[in-house]
Amino acid sequence: MAHGAGIDPRVAAAVIPRLAWVASTGRTATMFLATCLARLEGVVALYEGHVPGDPLEPRLPLMTLHNRGAWHDPEQAVRLVAEKRNAHILNAVARQAGLLVDVAFYNAPLLMALAERYPDAALFAMFRRCEGFVRSSTIMTGEDRYPAGWPDPSKSLTNREKFISLGRLKPEPGHRDHASWDGWTAIQRNIWLWTAVNAHLHRFAGSNPNGHRLFYEDLVASPEDFWTGFLRGLGKLSPSTLSGCVAFSASRINRRQSYQIGGFETWNAAERRFFEERARTLEREIYG
Repeated sequence: MAHGAGIDPRVAAAVIPRLAWVASTGRTATMFLATCLARLEGVVALYEGHVPGDPLEPRLPLMTLHNRGAWHDPEQAVRLVAEKRNAHILNAVARQAGLLVDVAFYNAPLLMALAERYPDAALFAMFRRCEGFVRSSTIMTGEDRYPAGWPDPSKSLTNREKFISLGRLKPEPGHRDHASWDGWTAIQRNIWLWTAVNAHLHRFAGSNPNGHRLFYEDLVASPEDFWTGFLRGLGKLSPSTLSGCVAFSASRINRRQSYQIGGFETWNAAERRFFEERARTLEREIYG
């Protein structure tokens, strides 16, 4: 039997002082967010199940290989949360901390199941504009140490890149885009990925009473405003926590120093048209 099976969700939620989950496409400074939060007193903050800076020993059971299945089967998401994010596991990780935060791309398809099991948890959808995500996540050559998007189809992959790609979302057989996938460029694939994930996050944040929105661009342009809203949503806003997070924002973790592809104006006609057809309207809805 899975650990925690049969526990009433509201009882399980009450065991842990405070829970928060952050989900995104990836390439939204999520490692930085976890690293910054982990510096706060009374907070255990994880990045994709790991203590930031310790990629070898996960504190939470990994979800990499389960991510794609959870997208296509809500019942699988419920089972995964019951088995791998139950109160026994979370309490063992949180120990005596007042707040446990997990920041991970694979949280996206689990948000509904997490909200049902832990109705008092804070749930955050982190957004980044499509062009920025595509430029940051599209790798044409060399190893991507933190892969979030689809690489160039002709690029050789390391074993780690292959492993992570097994859980990455793409059109399954029967999907209207399945037959087109092999003919798409990396840019088109990552536009599709951005749209699929963010459409889900946008719906969730607009329908769940504990859903919050975070924007990568706010973190870059106005760290104080970003952290004020984020820390308030976590129940951790104070002058000291705010000043500490704002100061730490000057040294973002895992920040790409350059991109391997150019901006929208350098994409070919098919890629630009694909963006207009698939992503433009959703981006306007998300950003207003």
